[in-house]
Amino acid sequence: MEGKKINENFNISGDIVKGALREMIKVKKATQEQVDLIWWFFSFARSKDWSVKQAAGELSVDYTTLHRVLHNEYGAKLDNFCAKIQRYKKLAVERATIADVSFVETKTAKNIFQVCDAALFSQTIAFIFGDSQQGKTTALEEYARRHNHGQTKYIRLPASGGVQIVAKEIAKACFVSHKSCFEKLRDRIINSIDNKNLLIIDELHQCFTSYNKASTIKVLEFIREIHDRTQCGMVLCGTHVLKDEIEHGKIAKLAEQLRRRGIIKMELPKRPPKTDIDKIAASFGLSAPSNDSTEYDIIKGMLQHSGLGMYVKFLQAASSMANKQKTKLEWKHFIKTHDILARLSN
Repeated sequence: MEGKKINENFNISGDIVKGALREMIKVKKATQEQVDLIWWFFSFARSKDWSVKQAAGELSVDYTTLHRVLHNEYGAKLDNFCAKIQRYKKLAVERATIADVSFVETKTAKNIFQVCDAALFSQTIAFIFGDSQQGKTTALEEYARRHNHGQTKYIRLPASGGVQIVAKEIAKACFVSHKSCFEKLRDRIINSIDNKNLLIIDELHQCFTSYNKASTIKVLEFIREIHDRTQCGMVLCGTHVLKDEIEHGKIAKLAEQLRRRGIIKMELPKRPPKTDIDKIAASFGLSAPSNDSTEYDIIKGMLQHSGLGMYVKFLQAASSMANKQKTKLEWKHFIKTHDILARLSN
């Protein structure tokens, strides 16, 4: 193994590992269960940005063994190797299911989780539409955090994202080097995804607001091609701009093939339910605001003009105020924070 750079951060591409694993199945060198375990550990290590030596150390195996397995160059049976991954995975999955302390699992978030599960299990496309600052991205990122080790790929579409930029972002999520022309990159992405994956593409409305018609069509057709060739689950998320454009916009007819594949469509209400407001308040140690209270009037105004994100930011600011005063957070801190910022704005 001398001369091979296997002591640096993983430089093994996702599509290369996928190809090696497919060959193991083909020649009956490994079972599907073993292949799934190896892919899970590879993805886990890549997501942690470990070196091959670090990853091998976590399994208590020699780093050359791990390297050979990932390249289908390991001559011995995989039973013991995969048993070590199984034990390691059990602990890692248990830790991943523990929610991020900064994340509040609201009713809206639970509904989004259900859409993601349904898209994955049915190998279909799901659409999520909703105004900005409603918690869509937060929920999708948390779902990906809990299911990201080889299964869920989360991509947030950048502003002015043409098809090449979109391809590069998807490639990064699939552990594929993005330093290729689009044609090669497309094939490598498709080779790194299969029907056990969920691909989440957030902020998809950006391709309508930032680029011309031809570029938008290329992005949508590229997404459709990935789904058709891999049969992976997909969640496509965006504002109501996305919904309006694919249903009634200038390219609605051209987007029809993608739209027809989306048998699951979730449209978030313009305002989150009161249960979400109460649960977020509880996460800050506050009681539920009553319907006739000053704080609830302020919250309703925030939700109407700025969304759920602004409500959370004001709670954070109020919490900071209470901490400086070395006192317990109360709704009066929230009201005072709002009054101070309102005066500054005026």
